[in-house]
Amino acid sequence: MLMLAADERTRQMCGIAGHPGTVPAVTDVLAKHVTAWKARHEAALELYGVTATGGEGGITREQYETEKDTLRQEIVDKVGWMKPRIIDELVRIQG
Repeated sequence: MLMLAADERTRQMCGIAGHPGTVPAVTDVLAKHVTAWKARHEAALELYGVTATGGEGGITREQYETEKDTLRQEIVDKVGWMKPRIIDELVRIQG
């Protein structure tokens, strides 16, 4: 496991090895994906009617579950795609 946190304090508190150099491109890409995934999930919750205000939903439970499963698979696929690229970058930097 690799910590992509920018500050040393966070890395030390988590007890996870940090990236040996700067990783702004990886961090930026991941942050954008996480933000987009969160927005999609919140939109699906809103449509389903699971809101802080108890609003009426516009999709069925099955539609919500389908969107949630699609989003989960997209996250798994993206992380799986990025993992070897991150490892290659670490190997390149270290050696």
